[in-house]
Amino acid sequence: MTKGKKIIAGLLIILAGYVVWSQTYKFDSEKATSHLTEHGLNKSKHWCAWYTMRALQAGGCPAIILPAQWYKYYMPLVQFEEVPKKGYKAKKGDVVVFERPAWKDWKKISQWWGHVAMYNGEQWISDYKQRKMNPYDHDVPYRVYRYKQ
Repeated sequence: MTKGKKIIAGLLIILAGYVVWSQTYKFDSEKATSHLTEHGLNKSKHWCAWYTMRALQAGGCPAIILPAQWYKYYMPLVQFEEVPKKGYKAKKGDVVVFERPAWKDWKKISQWWGHVAMYNGEQWISDYKQRKMNPYDHDVPYRVYRYKQ
């Protein structure tokens, strides 16, 4: 077997193991939100994806670091389903994923990555404790995900 085929075979084995692991875990929203509440800052450091990923991991989810807006693709892969916006009521452990704002609305280059946060039962937290779900001062497309029980 050539070196390239060995690398591909190894990556396929790792991917297969990851898929099995990601479909057999049980997400614990109490552990996840507790971790996020404990580590959430008072002011943003623009590390929302890192803090939210670590909270997901604390809750048992096989989370990986991605740009915030890409979690809209990742959450369904780890047994979270999109929650309809109509009549939405936040529930502990919900994850919101914001697209990046239109370029004309950027306040900082960090907004290029979008935003992700989790609801702890009282407030939305990413890397900081937010005053409301939408951290922007204008409407930005978003999706909310909830773990399939």
